[in-house]
Amino acid sequence: MEKAKFSIIIVPHDMKKTRTFRIPYALFYTIVGLIAAGLVIMLVFVATYGSLLIKSRESVMYKNQVKELAKRTEEMGELRRNLAQLRAMNLQVRKMLGLVVTPQDSLAMLQARVEEPGIAQELQSEQASMLRAIPTFWPVRGFITKKFSAAGNEKASLFHAGIDIAVDRGTPVRAAAAGDVIEAGWNDTYGYYAQIDHGYGIKTLYAHADLLVIMKGERVAQGQTIAYSGNTGKSSAPHLHFQVTQNNIPVDPLKYLLQ
Repeated sequence: MEKAKFSIIIVPHDMKKTRTFRIPYALFYTIVGLIAAGLVIMLVFVATYGSLLIKSRESVMYKNQVKELAKRTEEMGELRRNLAQLRAMNLQVRKMLGLVVTPQDSLAMLQARVEEPGIAQELQSEQASMLRAIPTFWPVRGFITKKFSAAGNEKASLFHAGIDIAVDRGTPVRAAAAGDVIEAGWNDTYGYYAQIDHGYGIKTLYAHADLLVIMKGERVAQGQTIAYSGNTGKSSAPHLHFQVTQNNIPVDPLKYLLQ
């Protein structure tokens, strides 16, 4: 007895002779089973590969996020360090200018958060303004013939409110710092002289000039020529008398002038 078979008939479109294939049930079911198994394996592979692909992409994304967070953390740390240095410099400048720095001010500055909008810019602006007020620029370069002395009072023989710098007559005299000219004229003691207000209680005076080239009320920049040295007033030889006052009290100019 012939085994049960499937018959597959192929009919060409050109109406030629048809072809018939007989496939045993066992072979047919085997082929169907293999196809089904292949499909299952393919689906499992696709699902597994897709899951692995998603996890791989997530892993790359997490790594990038970790790198970005590490970079931002480093930047924040650098910003905090820079801000701490800026605060320290700000306090030092305040002390140099003779401004009162209370413990509350220091604590408030130390407690200020980096995240506060514009705090670094404000500190930088304030510090820059303070630095511009400090007379660090030598008005002339020469030999110091007489140093500052606060011994006794203004009438004492040893008292000298500034420094005397010997220079040739006609040497350009330059502003030690930026500021406003509050005095410019003649004085029997100082001869032709000029006084500049730099803010924060600091003023500078330039005396015994032969010629002034600025006027009262004028704004001058650091290093700007304001006069030419001479031997006017109570002076025995060409020189510049340079004086610095802080809150109207004479202080040693060498405390501020950069070497």
